Amino acid sequence: YLKRMGTPRQPQLVPSSRGIIRFTCPGPALDGIDEYSHVWIVFEFHANTTINGKHNNSQKTKIRPPRAGGKKVGQLATRSPHRPNCLGLSLVRVERWDAPQRTLHISGLDLVQGTPVYDVKPCVPWDIPNFYQNEQLSHCFSKHENGSFRVPSWVEQDDELSSVTFAPTSLQELRAVLEQGRLAPFYTMQQTEEDGFQAARQALEEILAQDPRSSHKGLKSNARGTTTNGQDDAYSF
Repeated sequence: YLKRMGTPRQPQLVPSSRGIIRFTCPGPALDGIDEYSHVWIVFEFHANTTINGKHNNSQKTKIRPPRAGGKKVGQLATRSPHRPNCLGLSLVRVERWDAPQRTLHISGLDLVQGTPVYDVKPCVPWDIPNFYQNEQLSHCFSKHENGSFRVPSWVEQDDELSSVTFAPTSLQELRAVLEQGRLAPFYTMQQTEEDGFQAARQALEEILAQDPRSSHKGLKSNARGTTTNGQDDAYSF
């Protein structure tokens, strides 16, 4: 796309479009990128007329999206390219990685030619809302039955702990922390007592289930993914 006018508003609306991203960083930084089917592109809306002093409307906070029928909404409540920081985010498909030329061939893009690209991040299953809560979706992607989404096997593997249990004293301490307001305003005892307590406990379970211990190879004990003499590993807070 040579001009911003006519460039698709979203990349997935034009899956047959093709393009390339040329990198100036060392090639090895992208080793393995072709094991992913999709990547996120962080870029600048460099062709905006509101930057570099052109028609400066930095104080403008609302716009009329073309599909909103004249309705005005806040800039950050839309996907408009006219934003306070001119940063964009697009999800594109990886076609192939040309290592010698440091060129990533992509499809399904909405970027104007010459767009500055600041970062590339692989798209992973947990980018999809409620992915792990939807067993059918999780199974489909893990077995590649979908056919359009792919990640390396080391990303696919489920290393979540099978269970997290709390000692009675830990639950007492958690309740005391809530009563002291140390987790406010996110978790409090002011609504219904059990709602605040259960929500905080659920959050801790989810965090600990990800096994936050270090995976450094030099650790002799209590490393991520291990047990201590066949016993439960203890944490305190």
